[in-house]
Amino acid sequence: MKKTIAILLCALLIAGLFGCGGNDTKEPVSDDVTVSEAPAAESEYSELYTQVMARFDGQLEVGAVLKVLENDTAIELGYVDQLIEAFNAAFADQGVSAERMNIDQYSDLATDGPYGLGPDVWYQANDILMKYGADNHLYALPIYDMECYDYIPQNAWDAYAREVNGETFYCAVPVNVQTGMLYYIESKLPENWQADWDINQNDVPDFFETYTALYAYSKDVQENGGTTEYGYLDDLVDTYFMAGYLFTNGAYVFGDNDTNPEDIGLNKNGAAVGTNMILQWSELMHNTETLDKAFASAAYSYLAQGKMLCTVTTPDVRAMFIRSMVNTGSWTEEEALSDLKMITVPRLPVSADLTSNAWQDTITDMDNLTVQSTMMGGINGYGVSAYTKYPNAALAFVEFATGYEQIIQRYNYLGISPARSDAAETIGADYEVVSVIFELLNDGYIDIMPAITEMGQVWSPCESFFIDLATDAFREERGDERLYDSVDKIQAGLDRLVQQIWDAIFTLA
Repeated sequence: MKKTIAILLCALLIAGLFGCGGNDTKEPVSDDVTVSEAPAAESEYSELYTQVMARFDGQLEVGAVLKVLENDTAIELGYVDQLIEAFNAAFADQGVSAERMNIDQYSDLATDGPYGLGPDVWYQANDILMKYGADNHLYALPIYDMECYDYIPQNAWDAYAREVNGETFYCAVPVNVQTGMLYYIESKLPENWQADWDINQNDVPDFFETYTALYAYSKDVQENGGTTEYGYLDDLVDTYFMAGYLFTNGAYVFGDNDTNPEDIGLNKNGAAVGTNMILQWSELMHNTETLDKAFASAAYSYLAQGKMLCTVTTPDVRAMFIRSMVNTGSWTEEEALSDLKMITVPRLPVSADLTSNAWQDTITDMDNLTVQSTMMGGINGYGVSAYTKYPNAALAFVEFATGYEQIIQRYNYLGISPARSDAAETIGADYEVVSVIFELLNDGYIDIMPAITEMGQVWSPCESFFIDLATDAFREERGDERLYDSVDKIQAGLDRLVQQIWDAIFTLA
């Protein structure tokens, strides 16, 4: 009988790996950031929560050697080794240590985890972590008892939330906010920008304020020359960044706040006219490198070498641009840090046409002719494998890595935008864009990637569609018929895309 009860309890704990409820609002950390209300007393925890969190009893597993999986950029720029060294020093007298796990040691937590081959702690984007969280391959974490809880806004926690049996469960701890940001080098600005490209006299180049102005400037550079070969240059096939043109015009990934995969909204509302702006960029740039996501790897050196004035990518790769600038021999690290700028992406035209208005009008009548761009975003964080032998040691590592000091260190190494309000406030005092990213997230202009498993079926069809779309600019000169030379044809392409995603989710699977 005891054996039967033990088996049933084990099954309950595994089935309820994610568990801690509560969605009420508490006093904000700051004027603009609110978090969920933790239960006021232990008695307010549900029975399921108490059972699931029983594994986290605070007793570190002596002799534990944690395998930590981080991203390539953090490894390459030295942050992970620093983190591991600091953790090991802090826990040396407690018999717990960690080691970096190489990405090629891992393939799939669902298949590797049960054999002890996966990581104990994993840093990743919310859509990837939640693919495993939804299938019970990650533990729910006792976030209410964690030091970081009160410093992280609710909309960041929500990236790792899952509803089960009427309770809200959290599968990871948010670390940083990801979204598309525009990078440029100040010394590469045209000499005449203040006279000719600042008609509203606000000391901001007009071509960084609206995409219409950026299109006009890029066209002028390509036709007449300038300080760089291109104005704006980027790959046009990465769904993460291109989705912003669709989102700003009313499209969405899934319905019901990205929880209903039966409602795929990438072809809804003004998605087609938004998508047409991507085609306009492809026609202007007319560069085959924009048809490949591999462009992202070249972007660091391209910016430093003056091939382009600006490009769009995420905040956490800022250090890669700095390194490329220093490697040219034209900047010291201190000079590069001062010269490289990261700002929010420009506003998009209400008309969803980059050429329908005079660029000057979009500056002088910005409120009526343009709209704030809505970008896809993500929350990167730490999750704990459900197959770890060391849940308490793993939790200790996550708490250490998400503490204020390490988040500041992560920023120093990588240039991230922290999910912790106190770290964001500290960094934002000297680097205002970090505070701006927080505001965009809270105001709904960063559309966090869906945290349901079906999101995994979105990326590949979308990338194929954007490659096909951007290739259209080259078809005529190759003697082929254009496939997307009207909004109606773009709409038909989006309809096919949505059907492909639907089939991948509900038919082929």
